[in-house]
Amino acid sequence: MRYVWNRARSVSAQDVGETIEAVAERYGGVCPTWALVEEARPADHHLHRMFEWDDLLAAEAYRRDQARHVVRDLRVVVEDDSGVQHVQAYVHVVRLEPAGPIEGYRLTSLIVQSLDEYEQVLGEALSALRAWERRYRHLSHLDEVFGVIRRVL
Repeated sequence: MRYVWNRARSVSAQDVGETIEAVAERYGGVCPTWALVEEARPADHHLHRMFEWDDLLAAEAYRRDQARHVVRDLRVVVEDDSGVQHVQAYVHVVRLEPAGPIEGYRLTSLIVQSLDEYEQVLGEALSALRAWERRYRHLSHLDEVFGVIRRVL
């Protein structure tokens, strides 16, 4: 099998893919993430530099990732004539300020009040649709859905 990266990385995609294959083979065809971390733990392993080994930095990065999940999972209850809906409370934005960009989350209801932020969120949504289609394009059962996505894009 030939492997390539979706985004540029400092380690050979082929080496990483073959390592994942080898780990998966040891676990019945599935590569557990903990086993991949263990494989990469020796400092001379080609995967080692793809992980953060400073426990303080790794812990902080993990907490920030947890914070992103907390914010993304929060919903607002909206009731109207059609019933009750649970709408994502906050969406990710990057606001360009004179002192530099500010990245974070903003109430979804406020996004519609700013054309720049609305277009940014819409662009991210369309980009996510493209990515979703690329990820699952090999599943012919979704051809009808892909057609709808292409019409929207």
